[in-house]
Amino acid sequence: MAKAAASSFALSSSIVVGAHFISPTYAQFNSTDEADSTIEACFIFPRTIEQDYVIKSEDIFKKLDEEIQQALSIKSSITEIDADAKLKKIKPYSNGHTNPSEPASDSSASIKGLTATRSSLESHINSLQNNLSTAKQDLNAVSTLSSQLSTSIQQLENYNTALEEAVTKAQTDTEELTTLLDTINGFKDQAITECTYEETYFEEHISKMEDFSKNADTLITQAKEEQATALEMLKSYKDKLNQLKDMERDIQDEISKFESSIDHLNNRISDINAQIQKLEQQKQQEAEQKKKAEKEAAEKKKNENKPPEEKPVAAPAKEKPSEEKTEPAEERAAEQPQGEENSTLDNEGKTTQQNESPSENAETTSEEAK
Repeated sequence: MAKAAASSFALSSSIVVGAHFISPTYAQFNSTDEADSTIEACFIFPRTIEQDYVIKSEDIFKKLDEEIQQALSIKSSITEIDADAKLKKIKPYSNGHTNPSEPASDSSASIKGLTATRSSLESHINSLQNNLSTAKQDLNAVSTLSSQLSTSIQQLENYNTALEEAVTKAQTDTEELTTLLDTINGFKDQAITECTYEETYFEEHISKMEDFSKNADTLITQAKEEQATALEMLKSYKDKLNQLKDMERDIQDEISKFESSIDHLNNRISDINAQIQKLEQQKQQEAEQKKKAEKEAAEKKKNENKPPEEKPVAAPAKEKPSEEKTEPAEERAAEQPQGEENSTLDNEGKTTQQNESPSENAETTSEEAK
């Protein structure tokens, strides 16, 4: 009111002293400088309206737009991950992975049976090793996916923080834009009434300021929507990351079971190899004993069938060549009594028989040997 009174007083004074009159409309001015020099007595000058309201509103909006656009640009660096699609190739491990049944042991089995059991155990180990290899590949895939999700989660958190800060500043800026609009709308009618402004002048400048305010609201809405999307994605990624951690734990447990089973089966194979070696040694010893027994039996039979050793025939006593001591048999016979003669004949017969028996025994032994 003081400004208005002063301006009115100044305007009246200028009229009294014969100063130049103001043109009827602001539309007649060719420039802001001309308008300022003409509306010397008005409480608000065109330059003030443009600089303090229109241009200031534009600067506020440009700053707001730059900050929000900078926050929104972070989205391009975020890697979106379809975790479900990548996990479809991985079988669940929570209920136990496919594990072939272990062959039963038989400590009293033969070498053939133990060999068959060993082959079965080796086949079982191969199956376990295949499962172990698959589990390790799955663990590597899950670990890689977990790392990617952790990176994306960090990116989303940074994105959300930037959006939140930009929205907070933008809301403060829009409040300032609203204040400027309210102020210019507040003195518009007074300026039109008391000064030489036309209504279209204010409509044009107020329209620009309203556009800045509306565009600011649009950007804030967009930033809030992006923030909501980022928070939703962030929650989804965190849930998926927890699920992956559970999967990693289950796979690690299964890998430990596979490795333990393989070690156990290898120990069983070592025991079976020891049993087979022991049985082979026993079998070899039995074979050697049997061979030895057969050899001894053959030797015994051979000895039983071998003819007894022949005793050497006693050589007949050599007769002395002395003719003097030789007496004719007829004379000895004549000299010997009858009894002695018979005895002599008997002895001669026995001697003849003894001389003939070795030959007969030799013939018998020769035929038995044959």
